[in-house]
Amino acid sequence: MKNFKSFIQKRFVFMFFLLFIGSHIMMAQTGGSVKGVIQDERGNAMPGVFITLEGTTLKTFSSITGSYLIKNIPAGKYIIKVSLESFETHTKNIVITDGKIINMSFVLKDALFKKYTIQVTSTRRTTDVQTTAAAVSAVSGKKLEDQGIVDVTGFIDAVPGVTSVSNGTINRVIFRNLATSTQAAGSPMTATYFDDFPIASAFGGIPAIRMLDLDRVEVLKGPQGTLFGRSAMSGVVRYIPNKPNTEKFEGNISTYTSSTTDGGMNFGGHAYLNVPINKNMAIRLLGYSFNDSGFIDNIELDTPDFNGQNTWGGRLAFHWTPTEKLSIDLLYLKESTKGSWAEVTTTRDPGNLNVVGDEGPAVPFDIKARTMVAGTNPEQSPEYDFFNLKLKYDFGSFAATLLATHTINKVNWLSDQREYAGVISGTVADIKLDNRPTGKEVINILELRLVSESGKFIDWIAGLYYDDSKYEGYMYTPYYGSYQLMLGFLPATNGIVIFDSEWESTAGEMAAYGELGFNLSKKTRFVLGYRHSNINTSTLSTKADGFFQILMGEQAYVDRLYETDENANTYKIAIEHTFSKDIFAYALASSGYRRGGYNRPTMVSEFSTFDSDKLWNYEFGLKTTWFDGHLLANVAAFMLKYDDIQLGVQDPVTFAFETQNVGEAQIKGIEFALNYFVNKYLQFNFNGSISNPEMLKDVPPSYDGFGNLIYTGRKGDKLPGSATESFSFSADLNYPVNNNINMFASASYRYVGDRLNDFNEDLVTGIKLPSYSLVDLRLGMNLSSGLTVSLFVNNLMDEAIIFNIGNKGPFFQSVPTNRPRTIGLNLSYNFD
Repeated sequence: MKNFKSFIQKRFVFMFFLLFIGSHIMMAQTGGSVKGVIQDERGNAMPGVFITLEGTTLKTFSSITGSYLIKNIPAGKYIIKVSLESFETHTKNIVITDGKIINMSFVLKDALFKKYTIQVTSTRRTTDVQTTAAAVSAVSGKKLEDQGIVDVTGFIDAVPGVTSVSNGTINRVIFRNLATSTQAAGSPMTATYFDDFPIASAFGGIPAIRMLDLDRVEVLKGPQGTLFGRSAMSGVVRYIPNKPNTEKFEGNISTYTSSTTDGGMNFGGHAYLNVPINKNMAIRLLGYSFNDSGFIDNIELDTPDFNGQNTWGGRLAFHWTPTEKLSIDLLYLKESTKGSWAEVTTTRDPGNLNVVGDEGPAVPFDIKARTMVAGTNPEQSPEYDFFNLKLKYDFGSFAATLLATHTINKVNWLSDQREYAGVISGTVADIKLDNRPTGKEVINILELRLVSESGKFIDWIAGLYYDDSKYEGYMYTPYYGSYQLMLGFLPATNGIVIFDSEWESTAGEMAAYGELGFNLSKKTRFVLGYRHSNINTSTLSTKADGFFQILMGEQAYVDRLYETDENANTYKIAIEHTFSKDIFAYALASSGYRRGGYNRPTMVSEFSTFDSDKLWNYEFGLKTTWFDGHLLANVAAFMLKYDDIQLGVQDPVTFAFETQNVGEAQIKGIEFALNYFVNKYLQFNFNGSISNPEMLKDVPPSYDGFGNLIYTGRKGDKLPGSATESFSFSADLNYPVNNNINMFASASYRYVGDRLNDFNEDLVTGIKLPSYSLVDLRLGMNLSSGLTVSLFVNNLMDEAIIFNIGNKGPFFQSVPTNRPRTIGLNLSYNFD
């Protein structure tokens, strides 16, 4: 019995041992592992390097000693990818076997230079920013995402020589102080592109499209009339989206919440998804919604924070390469905003603003109080729809690209015009009728572009361009209030319609363009460019039944078609030379134009036209690299000659106000950009511009409505709104804490010097606008799981900017301003 018991005990121990060993063998055979050490070229350990197995969710970061380990990898073939910003990315093929550990180490080469030198396509060829013969700046989509920038005004002031003006719904970008008014944008001077498609708007400025899921934003200064045509007189802003990727499934979900001083809570977010259909086809989806509180109080109607904005939109992109030579891209983008502009005004207190004759005295606006008065809460709600088709075929010696776009722009607005009508109680409001938008523009564009292959002695670009647009608008403006006199002598009774007008306008352009490049050597290149455009416009008033219109005899011009036709030519000549891998220089002369137009007839003035105004830019640029790519130093000196300026002038006899080609201006300036990469973790940027914009000729004097002489622009005056100096500074830090956590921080400072609201301080409107500074901060961390958490403060010092001062009446001023200090939290999750 004793022997039997001993036998059972031994057998039990043996079986337990077998089970123990077997279970470990089975566990070991459920997968394998890969480990190694990441070092730089000097043999130093590299922490924070991102290691992934492509096609799986397995990933990690290297530790402080540079080591890494990925366990439990199913048996099979993989590609291991090792990446760190500012270093070259490495990939290797590996085969995982159950129970085996693979040792695989990497040596990463320093590529700080490549970190900054984004590839751009603003010259219609793919080039490096540092070897592009133009004053072009580019901001990567990753940097925009890291800093939480979703609107062009969030970064554009940091581009040397560029400033912005925003009223909350429409953005206006000013290049190199090229502007003739701080208030009226006039015909666009800046072209806006989404990828290769122009998205200009008839409502002034550039569409405030949200900058989400972008590869980069390119900002190209100076006339770009040869390749980009109309509206590119001062420069071009291009949003380049991330394209559908046929290689992998990936996506992102991002949300934010924040609080605005003098306002309320803000919240919103966006999400995108990339879905490969097969190896030749993919789609990419983007959706977003932003709900931002207002921060301006209408004290007359006791409506706090009335200027809130709700924006929603989305994007659908489809990519298909049916053959190696043919690619097809379709894109649909929609964005809609319901809200109002951010504007403070003169106020009146005390007094009853609803009782005629009991209004209090005018009180100057207080930009920090963020208050306004109006008989109705203003509204400006734009809506954009873009349908784009891009076909590209590679013929070998050249590539042909056919571009087609259909754009529908709509806007609804509501504003109180009573100050213009000379009343200060009640309301004279533009009202929306039926279900029609108050303004609607439909644009169709076709472009065929041929680009030769590079590397030959001669290369070339040739293209044909066509567009047509039709704008339909109306204004229905009744007066509601107690009986009073408009302009001091015209009776105003409750319900009287001041304006009741409808009209339509059309514009079209046909153009042919081309550039010839001569590669004189491997280091020297010479370029000639030319574009010829034929432009036609028309206007037709279909209704003029308002009180003012009948009084002014505008009904006599209803159903009369007025047309214009004009030819415009633009030129470019440039030479570039690469002195070494670290020094690149260029010199160029280029021209641009802004479309001409017409002045509608009145009882005291006939129909008249004005020509395109013209700009020549003479520029020299130097782009250099120092200390093995740790410092990039670029500078550009330029002189702009601006002729046949489109300015509003009032006739001394009839007092009719119309646009004429008058005056001449010159802008001399210098721009610089310094980017210093201290190490792989820390980067500093310093950008700036100094210029001297001045009139070279007098502008004919104007007159007020009572025949009093008003001196306008005179020789030596500054251009309105021009800041002689502006600069920005930013710092970015990325530091890996351990394998799973990467900390990041950023700080930016932007400064724009003082400007004049008009040509000179002798004018009533020539008020000096104070300089302003904006400070933004962000602190956060990336987790290896794909989650990103960040805290941010925008406009840290709660700066209240006076963008311009508009006079809506003898004693009434309106001032667009910026969003106050905003503090918030952002959460983002990447998945693949």
